[in-house]
Amino acid sequence: MKIHFVHAHPLGTTSARPAPEIHLYRHRLRVTDLDHLGHVGNARLLDYFQEAQVALLDPRRERVFQAKGPAFLIAKHNVSYLRRLTFRDNPVEVETVISRIGTCDVVVSSRLHDRGFVYSRCRTIWVACTLPEGTARRLDEEERARLTRFSGAIDEIPAAR
Repeated sequence: MKIHFVHAHPLGTTSARPAPEIHLYRHRLRVTDLDHLGHVGNARLLDYFQEAQVALLDPRRERVFQAKGPAFLIAKHNVSYLRRLTFRDNPVEVETVISRIGTCDVVVSSRLHDRGFVYSRCRTIWVACTLPEGTARRLDEEERARLTRFSGAIDEIPAAR
């Protein structure tokens, strides 16, 4: 899987301040992702969002999985499942932006789409913490700089009925 960084799509936005860059993560579906009904299960869709968010946080993934030092904990996921996702050969795309950067927390907005249809949206709250204690901490300047690059809103592709 590859991580791609692209500029905002020229589809129009619902925000006065669109994100200067949207983090784009392509994910190839696997047959093992399907549930007994033949579509990608809700838990697996959440995995796709989490993989895309980890890739946004650190494309090298070195700092994310450190046993000690700075890290992020997921405080909340809010996922809207809009359409059944069935198997296909082409990868689906997860677009991610940072909706809000606080002192020690970050709100992340993502959408999973393919062929002009949004299948699912996710809003996640990350809390910066120190491991192994798990205590909250302030975001450092390097983290703020990386996250600010993707801060804003993404355009809305209407969900198909």
